[in-house]
Amino acid sequence: MPDSLTPAEFDTYAANYEEALHRGLALTGEGKDFFAEGRVLWLKRQMDRRGTKAVSCLDFGCGTGTSASFLQRGLGIASYLGFDPSAASIERATKESAWPEARFTQDPDSIAAESFDLAFTNGVFHHIPPDQRAAAARLVWRSLKPNGLFAFWENNRWNPIVHYLMSKVPFDADAQTLFPFQARALLRTAGFKILQTDSCFVFPSALGFLRGIEPLLCKIPVGGQYLVLAQKL
Repeated sequence: MPDSLTPAEFDTYAANYEEALHRGLALTGEGKDFFAEGRVLWLKRQMDRRGTKAVSCLDFGCGTGTSASFLQRGLGIASYLGFDPSAASIERATKESAWPEARFTQDPDSIAAESFDLAFTNGVFHHIPPDQRAAAARLVWRSLKPNGLFAFWENNRWNPIVHYLMSKVPFDADAQTLFPFQARALLRTAGFKILQTDSCFVFPSALGFLRGIEPLLCKIPVGGQYLVLAQKL
């Protein structure tokens, strides 16, 4: 397990995580729930297109547990484990989760091997030092059942607006984002097969009337985030 996944970095922000994040999202005209739901809905469409379903999910780097209820409702997840190295974040997620059956842990050793149909991560790997990312990706690979999926969401390093927005968020200001080709190489090295890469969240709220064409732009790396969908071999 990489040492960087046991920091107290996010303990400082657990109580006011939403306030800190809003500093970066304000320019988009949307709150964090818009993006949390959007990621899950996009993932659901890709899984439906492939005829794939997931019952169990590892939320890797779950923070305060924002994604849990969206994964439950959007994908029909019945068994959920949120992992995060921040003790304060896990404490808050456990107390505030609207999903009583959701489980949260700070202990990587409690992530059982070959236990999940789906692993989900959002904006986590840019907080892991580059030389420790392979170990983190391998941990996710180990947690998945054979043919399990890994939904790897990351902020788009190609997009200059993303750099500006991240500079406004205290815990993102010094983060080292990954280019999509770096994310794919990382996952391949861990043993994953890359299924697809999609760019999402192109237009801010002020241009919301254009969002209907975003699916047509998903193969052009212009969105605020991208998804690499990978499969355990």
